[in-house]
Amino acid sequence: MKVETSYNSALIICKGNPSFIAPVLNVVLGLSKLYGSVEFICGDISKDSEAFLLGECKNLTIENLKLQSRGTSKILSIYSFRKKVFQILNNRQHDLLWIATGDTAISLGSKLRAFRFVFCLLELYDNVPFYEFLLRRLSRYAHKIVTAEYNRSAILRVRWKLKNTPYVLPNKPYFKPRIEESDHTAVNGPLVQRVKEEISKGKKVILYQGIITRYRRLDTVAKAIFEEDSRFVFLIVGKDFDYIDALKEINPNIIHIPFIDAPLHLEITKLADIGIVVYDFIDLNNIYCAPNKIWEYAMFSKPMLCNDIPGLKYTVEHYKAGICTDFNCVNAVRGTMDRIFADYDEYASNAGAFYNSIDLDSIIKDIVREDREVQV
Repeated sequence: MKVETSYNSALIICKGNPSFIAPVLNVVLGLSKLYGSVEFICGDISKDSEAFLLGECKNLTIENLKLQSRGTSKILSIYSFRKKVFQILNNRQHDLLWIATGDTAISLGSKLRAFRFVFCLLELYDNVPFYEFLLRRLSRYAHKIVTAEYNRSAILRVRWKLKNTPYVLPNKPYFKPRIEESDHTAVNGPLVQRVKEEISKGKKVILYQGIITRYRRLDTVAKAIFEEDSRFVFLIVGKDFDYIDALKEINPNIIHIPFIDAPLHLEITKLADIGIVVYDFIDLNNIYCAPNKIWEYAMFSKPMLCNDIPGLKYTVEHYKAGICTDFNCVNAVRGTMDRIFADYDEYASNAGAFYNSIDLDSIIKDIVREDREVQV
């Protein structure tokens, strides 16, 4: 990856595993284009994700603390993480300190006040009051605050009494990764082959990628597609939270592929005809969602079938890259799929335009510029 800039060094910290947090990978890729050297400290990372980042970013070093493989308690894990991170912070120079998640900030605590840092929040945590309380306290010390969605930034400005609206960095993948076919078939070859066999029969792939939980109303989609079995195949990709068996009782023809580390999962995205995006009305974080999957579908010009919430209505539907509908009604879901396929080329073209509507480079440059500071 070509380095384009006048900045010297950046330090990115993520307590979690970025293989499960695609927006963190985006930040690493973006800052590696701006800074001469980038150090990424993470709690863990898969070999595939690590190899991908190092292959793209020649100025990047990764320090994997391997917290998840040590078998320690959560408290000891946080203690070990804090100790190691502050040893690094106290002994290495950096021009930018980027705290990649709210969980990372909470784990590091008030000692962060000694440093100038960018505070990135990937969630609102409005249904986790204690987390929200801790994050609000930490926000006082942040040099700049970043969220993934405009409404979330406005909500935080009101709730935390900020003087300025936090920056918005959408969860758009940085670019289309160059992935060989063998990379993903080695993990889920038979399942991928089964999907391709269904495609060869003329079936259209309706794809859901994400966590598999009852909060996502996939039962309605499962019923709608089962009734149209000769036309569609329902492909579900992601980690199951005791829901996939119930869905297969509704539609035994569902193909489930377990979680695939980013960015390899994008090779499955390419197989879709329509992407499913659905969130329930359980908190503000959900209705003002900031899913990376809408950008992943749009990356490959895949129209989207969404439920009717602000975070999707004023992004996907606004760009006519898909349609929001009632996920409580089988007929509504089936009818919406028919509407998309009836004008498929236009929706696909609009999905590509939606993807190209955001310039991540310019947003990241604006965030790290020293002449604009968010006062909190």
